[in-house]
Formats: sequence, structure tokens, C-alpha cells
Amino acid sequence: MHATVKSPLSGTVVPLEEVADEVFSERVMGDGVAVRPTGGKVLAPASGTIEKLFPGGHGVVIETPEGLQILVHVGLDTVQLKGDGFEVHAAEGETVGEGRLLVTVDLDRMAEFEVDLVSPVVVISGHRVEAIASGDVAAGDDLFEVR
Repeated sequence: MHATVKSPLSGTVVPLEEVADEVFSERVMGDGVAVRPTGGKVLAPASGTIEKLFPGGHGVVIETPEGLQILVHVGLDTVQLKGDGFEVHAAEGETVGEGRLLVTVDLDRMAEFEVDLVSPVVVISGHRVEAIASGDVAAGDDLFEVR
């Protein structure tokens, strides 16, 4: 399989090993990279079906027609917010196109909560990835390739 996964967020690329959560930094969930967002729009990183939409909108898993499963987890420990500061624009089971708006995050609200917004984007279907972005990215830019 060869696929290119787009950045779901505008921001700065952060290597996964620098994420302050061992589940992500040690690649327990899968391989990928993270983005420290500068914008609050979370877009679909690939076309596919929303297999899982976490309550509150802090995380979403998209499965592509080829079987690639991509987790976008907005921030660390954001599950505790129970959706406060998140607006969901999609539904579990929905088929979405690449670049479709999935969730909007209120960055000011996240700052009030002092949340670490670094957002892992990982392939949870066991595939290895090769980062192709570094520095600043815009939502929709190529983020990594899956091999």
C-alpha cells in the first residue's frame, strides 16, 4: 500500500517521539507524526468512512477504502473536557472526502484549560509511515506517506 495522508490541522509538525504522552511517543497506537495547531479547523486527512468519533469530538478515526485507519487525536488529555471547546461537524459511520471539516476547536477555550494541544495523527492499522512535512503546515498539506 502507498498512500499520502494530509495534515488535518494547520500548525507546526512535531515528531511523535516528542509528544508528552507515552501511548503516542512510543508508538503504542501506531506510527505517525503530530501537529501543534495554530488553527481550530480539523479536516479529514484522507477520504474514507468515520469508523469512530470519540464523544465530544476530541478524536476521530477514518478508514480509507484500502483499509488504512488514521487516528486524529486533538490535544492530550482532552477527553476530560467532555466536548467543551469542540464543535463536531460529522457523524460516526459517515463517508467523508479528504479535506472535509470534521471538528472545530476553540483554541482560546483550550488555552483557558491549559491543554497541551499537540495533536497526534497516527496510522492505527499497523502500517509504517514516512514523514514528508516539517516545520509549519497548513491543513490539507501532505503530512506523511504510508508504505
